[in-house]
Amino acid sequence: MAEILTLREVFKREGLQFVHKLFDDFVIISEKLNATRFAFEKLPNGELEFYRKDGKITAIERTLNQLFETPINYISNLPKETIEKIPTGYRYGFRYFHSNQPINIKYDRVPLNNLVLTDIKNTKTSKLVDDVSILNGMSDMLLVEKPPIIWYGKLDDAQKTRLLEYLRAPEDQLNKRFETTSFTQYIISILNPGMKNRLLSNGISSPIDSIVFKFIGKEKNESFYAKAIDPVISNINRTNDEEREPKDMFGIILNDIVEFVKINGLQKYSIPEGNSDERFINLMCSIYNDFIKKNGYRFEGIELDPLSFANSPEFDLNAGFIPNEKTRELIKSSTINKNIFKILVSSFSKPKKKPTGLMTQLLIDDLKELVDNVKKKVDPTIKTEESAIPTFEEYLSNKRQKSWTIKD
Repeated sequence: MAEILTLREVFKREGLQFVHKLFDDFVIISEKLNATRFAFEKLPNGELEFYRKDGKITAIERTLNQLFETPINYISNLPKETIEKIPTGYRYGFRYFHSNQPINIKYDRVPLNNLVLTDIKNTKTSKLVDDVSILNGMSDMLLVEKPPIIWYGKLDDAQKTRLLEYLRAPEDQLNKRFETTSFTQYIISILNPGMKNRLLSNGISSPIDSIVFKFIGKEKNESFYAKAIDPVISNINRTNDEEREPKDMFGIILNDIVEFVKINGLQKYSIPEGNSDERFINLMCSIYNDFIKKNGYRFEGIELDPLSFANSPEFDLNAGFIPNEKTRELIKSSTINKNIFKILVSSFSKPKKKPTGLMTQLLIDDLKELVDNVKKKVDPTIKTEESAIPTFEEYLSNKRQKSWTIKD
């Protein structure tokens, strides 16, 4: 789904007539919870597949952290009769809470079994299920919290009038107002004046990530999404995102790893049979062991900025997914060794695309080339004759040839 515009942006871009038409549609208004996206599907053969925000949760992902182990284990261990009742052809989406403050906002409690059902999507048509009774029924069957719906139905004249007053108010006036007045309480008082408590919060005045409006049109059952955002929380989120950018030591370590792999090559490594994820992890372990043996002494006593790595247990490495005993020993010996393994595996599985700090464009380009060669090595279906990274002698030879070409 593309980035959802705020109601105020929609009003500015499309005008009053468009908004009037929207307000005549059936609408489902929900709270977006400030927690981790998690989803699963039941395949026709009865197996379960698990997903995060940006794709399938792979063995590589589960090696790097334990964040999704709790919801995966919960869904996997549902009673057999419950799993049999789950319809195939749908993806069931949740917000997962490993604590009552999973990201930026602190809630008064964690949801039932740490999960809130937020959506059900037809995997063939990509259409979302809009029937609230179906969503609530599936929540009850799975023993998780129901969707955080604030209000649904047709807007009445009073709701429309007050929403239009909000849309027409000058930006500076709203910012000043919400420095001392709860944005959440203001919006909810418009939408559902009788609401006393939010799903996971006592009362309605505490901070909220955003409020999402889903307008369901009469023609072709098309949907239009918009949101209302607390400006205070929006500024906090923006600041935190900027602070999460990799720090200098991250770039230094990654640069050393890339140079090591370029010079050392991949040809020396044999990988046990298995699927591509298993082969990838085995290859990373072998590279890591050699890298630490040669360069580990250089990083003794070094600490990475805490913002670069989450320190809670959910974000720790999952030793059960690391097959190499020597790798497990090295990781256990020091925090910096553990973080070097995280840098290696995360960078070669999901390389960054934009330069930041000491992560120059040259480093990113070198990493991309190495990642492509690693994929060819771990995936037997990819055939290549000259894809292997050169040995040290070949590397120096190629480097000399390039320098002669430039000189000539």
